[in-house]
Amino acid sequence: MSKTKDFLFELCSSPFVSGSEYKNGQVLKKYFSEYTDNFEQDNLGSYIFKSTGSNGKKIMLAAHIDEIGLMVTDILDNGFLSFTTVGGINPASLIAQDVVVCGKENVRGVIGIKPPHITSAEEMKKASKISELYIDIGMSKDNAKKIVSIGDVATINRQAQLLENDMVTCKSLDNKSGVAVMYKVAKELSKIGHKSDVYYTATTQEEVGLRGARTSSYKINPDIAIIVDVGFGSTPELPSNTMKMGKGGGICLGANFNPKLNKKLIEVAKEYNYDYQLEIAPAGSGTDAIAIQVTQTGVPCLLISIPLRYMHTSVEVISMNDVKSIGSLIARFINEIDNSDLEEITCF
Repeated sequence: MSKTKDFLFELCSSPFVSGSEYKNGQVLKKYFSEYTDNFEQDNLGSYIFKSTGSNGKKIMLAAHIDEIGLMVTDILDNGFLSFTTVGGINPASLIAQDVVVCGKENVRGVIGIKPPHITSAEEMKKASKISELYIDIGMSKDNAKKIVSIGDVATINRQAQLLENDMVTCKSLDNKSGVAVMYKVAKELSKIGHKSDVYYTATTQEEVGLRGARTSSYKINPDIAIIVDVGFGSTPELPSNTMKMGKGGGICLGANFNPKLNKKLIEVAKEYNYDYQLEIAPAGSGTDAIAIQVTQTGVPCLLISIPLRYMHTSVEVISMNDVKSIGSLIARFINEIDNSDLEEITCF
């Protein structure tokens, strides 16, 4: 496997549930340190890796590292764990899942459901509720309390797998695939060079309110920002204009994004024959770009989306070809940007 794919697979096996991103930061440091010369964190724990350029300008790359998950709300008398969700999750996607509870030590468990043999036809028609689900860790209440506490987080236990045509499936590809794109950018820029200081920022708490993007962008105060996140990838039930898998990233158009930046990015994509698609978000994008755009006196933003199927489930699917293509496009874009470009972009 390529180093970018190795990195993505290692990220996917490391929990980064929103609010608990501090637990596995060594994975990020292990890979990004090779291509950067400075590391720091803001007070919400976002990971900021800097590669110094020569012109004093600042380009921020942002991809959120946090993932949706679960949080223990009670340890029941029979040892089962009740829970709530961290971020947006359809309860139906949790049924019959294998999970890991991050307590004093990691504990395996499963989320069960009443067998169909003893489920009435009326019950079958009803949507499952989080309050009706529980995690079975196979322990008594007394033993469970020695390891698990109320407030501990849990995540679906699923390892990344390769599908055909260099597709990858796993949980939390939203947005660890975006962090993998940033890593690809860092690798490419180490070869072709860059004039501006580049800040590779793995932001925290995006899934619960874009919080790490606010604090990290305030700390960096960039001249421009490039956000990488996922967007909806085509499946049979979605409209025909949904982004196609393996056809490049989606360049997002709308009020959240700087039109001059978008124009320059599209010019670079055409000049170097990188595939790209267009996404439309007239008002806002629901991504870190919303928070970063209004940092301090305002930051011109770009958003490039990775097509992803089955968002916020344990079987999300992306194309590694898209990850590599987007990373190469962003690297070439940064390589092409100079002071005159940045002055033109920020001049109204």
